[in-house]
Amino acid sequence: MEREQHVNELVARLARGNTYEMLDAAEALGREGESAILAVAPLLRSVHRETRWRGAIALERIGPPAVEALMVAAGDGDWATRVPAIWALEHIGDERAVPTLVENLNGTNECCRWMAASALTKVGSDREWAIVEAAFADDPAGRGIVEELVQGS
Repeated sequence: MEREQHVNELVARLARGNTYEMLDAAEALGREGESAILAVAPLLRSVHRETRWRGAIALERIGPPAVEALMVAAGDGDWATRVPAIWALEHIGDERAVPTLVENLNGTNECCRWMAASALTKVGSDREWAIVEAAFADDPAGRGIVEELVQGS
């Protein structure tokens, strides 16, 4: 019970604290690991953009144990939920995310497509890189955005 209360306090600081408090809480939640995922994951569906990103940062700090929750969020019907989840999946770098990232690459939301393409260049293999190349073969502007994301992330 004490651990659950501690995790809930960290999630509250993550969601409502200033930048430094949020980063400290994200790091602490990362150390809590798997036990914090169910408390943090709902933040990805917040109506507030900053809260969604704060949740993604904490889940990224948790790392591989958070991949399944992030994959669920990356498959959400709302692109605003998917984008921070895709970012976190890219930074964790777990190959389990490849099918979800390919789905986003082949989706209709440009931002999700670009983010997924960037993530696939880091998480996927040569096969996924070929899929990314094919997806932007007739879209030089999109290819340019993906290249910027790859270089900048």
